[in-house]
Amino acid sequence: MKNLLTLPWAFLLLLLFNGCNLDEIDLKNKLSKETNLNPELAIPLARANVTVWDLMQAADKDNEEGMTKDSNGLIKIVYHQKDLFKYQGRDLIQFPIKQSFSSGDKVVGDILPADIDISTTITLGKLVDKLKGALDEIIPFNGMNFPFPPKSVSNMDAHFSLNAIPDFTTITLSKGTVEITMVNELKVPVTIDGSLFDVGYNRAITDFTFTNMAANETKTISASLAGKQLSNQLEFRMMSFSTPGSATPVLINLADFLKLSFHLTDLGVSNGHLMISKSQPVKGSEGVFEFVFPQPDLKAFSGVLNKGSVSIESGNNSQMTGTIHFTLSEIKKNGVPVEVSIPLGGTSTTIDLTGAVINFSSDPVFPFNRIPYVYTLVVNSTPGYIDYSSTDVIKMDVSLNDIEFKSFTGDFGKQSVAIDPGKFNMKVDLLNKIEGMFKLANPSLVLSIHNSIGIPASVSLNLKGANKLGQSVDILRNPNAFDLPVPATIDQGIVTGNIIYNKLNSNIVDFISLPPTGEMDYDGLIDFNKINPVTAQNPNFMDMDATLAIDLGLDLPLELEINQLGFKDTTSITGSDFKDVQSADLIINALNGIPLDIDLQLLFVDTIFKKQFGASKMTRVLSAAKVNASGEITSVQSSQTFTLDKTEMEYLHQANGLVLSGSVSSPDSGSTVAPIYSDSEIKLNVAIKIKVNL
Repeated sequence: MKNLLTLPWAFLLLLLFNGCNLDEIDLKNKLSKETNLNPELAIPLARANVTVWDLMQAADKDNEEGMTKDSNGLIKIVYHQKDLFKYQGRDLIQFPIKQSFSSGDKVVGDILPADIDISTTITLGKLVDKLKGALDEIIPFNGMNFPFPPKSVSNMDAHFSLNAIPDFTTITLSKGTVEITMVNELKVPVTIDGSLFDVGYNRAITDFTFTNMAANETKTISASLAGKQLSNQLEFRMMSFSTPGSATPVLINLADFLKLSFHLTDLGVSNGHLMISKSQPVKGSEGVFEFVFPQPDLKAFSGVLNKGSVSIESGNNSQMTGTIHFTLSEIKKNGVPVEVSIPLGGTSTTIDLTGAVINFSSDPVFPFNRIPYVYTLVVNSTPGYIDYSSTDVIKMDVSLNDIEFKSFTGDFGKQSVAIDPGKFNMKVDLLNKIEGMFKLANPSLVLSIHNSIGIPASVSLNLKGANKLGQSVDILRNPNAFDLPVPATIDQGIVTGNIIYNKLNSNIVDFISLPPTGEMDYDGLIDFNKINPVTAQNPNFMDMDATLAIDLGLDLPLELEINQLGFKDTTSITGSDFKDVQSADLIINALNGIPLDIDLQLLFVDTIFKKQFGASKMTRVLSAAKVNASGEITSVQSSQTFTLDKTEMEYLHQANGLVLSGSVSSPDSGSTVAPIYSDSEIKLNVAIKIKVNL
């Protein structure tokens, strides 16, 4: 914006101070030898064809002023304020660097021992003995054919021992089944009533009956053991025996037998004094850990870790030893769930999680902020008996340490972030010198938004400028909220969008015509997730290096509406250098293709004592080219003379400074827009006529 008046300045500075530098003229060597009290001297100074772009380039040699031209050659001034506002994505979400979870006390559960098989074989001879004489009559016929007599004996108390069970002394079963199988190898059908009896506890475990079993027949019946308490000393007790005998002779063999087998299967031991004979699995457990964020309304769906580790430790109050196989199924490295096997009881294991992906949404009931786990337990064999209870507990303590997320998806909640009040300087020092009506016909302000944060948001921004009199203009009109461009995916990176404010939707024309002193005030508010519903299918997402930056640009085409726009500047001189000059005329003949009238006046000052001695007349030094309704320009021929008379030269002699004061107007006293094109040309002849005192 410094260049807003570069054109008239450049023209005047180049012509009046480069082309017309009086102290460089050797007056005496150019004078005639003839005596003349008031000789006059006319000297041609400059003849040139100069385009607007030449003038602009000369005034902006270092190209610092943001001067450019569009495709049609229209000159414009551009100003760019980078990072008017910049926001780091990682500042939007607060992440804990450590997160600790505990499974709490988890009961060990039932031991699931191997099946137990015990049996007894009752020979006919042993049966005769237990019947206490009821079948003694067949003893003499052992080995011979003889009709087997019918018998029915009740209220028996015949005990038949079973092998001791080595796996325990006492246990309580939460579940289980006993399968009782009887094989009849006698020559006659039999019916028995019996009981599986616990000698240690002196009580029947289950009663059963095998009815009318034919010779050489096998039958199996079953009974539940759930809730039964067993010792390792069991026996079979026969309570009744009956047989219809045989109508014809059969071979009597006292070695024939009845066999009863007891198969204890699908056992679940809830407690007891037992021996674990071989390593075996014990039912494990599963659950979820809840990840807690400082922002209570944040819902995490997934995340990728830049770094971190997980530490897992087990606790155990039972007498068992073994191994826990622990799985965090939704924390994966290279697509593989995090798994670890650790000893049961106190040992900690740490796993590196760099690059791990966490799925927080696998729980259908609460599909966010949850990390599921599952573990199984394998207990070791024991050298002896241990006391065991299914209510013994193990505990899994898990800690995520030094967590640093690389990226994240979820519902980040509704958040408002203030754009703190601030100022930036547009470096418009030249505008401080402007006086008079001044407008640009088509200025625009562009907010360039660079965003890689995947959260829908709207921005309300206030921009205000003020002039040196304290008058201010709000550049943006209410409502002034605009939506941010948002990347479609987390891999898309930065997306850019422009919000353009022009004379139709803002007060930019009034702002430029203040004119502003240079500083612009701003503040605002960013509302995230203000309207858009967030779901797992349409989540918020963010790479932790994501940023939101807003740049501001001013695009000021030099299409001027100005009427007596004043300008001033001061230059140092040595007045005594002009002591021999009585008067001077600067004669400017120009064919002007630039649609600007320029008037000029010189003020003669003492810069030390802040004193003005006088001023020259305001003189038009350049007449504006004509502009038609279509914006076409027609050059205008003019001849102008800028004069310093004797009195004004006296002021010049006293001065040590000149104030260049003037005004610029577009055609028709500012009522016509003056487009300034780079190829617009001034063809001029400049001469100076001076009168000197000898």
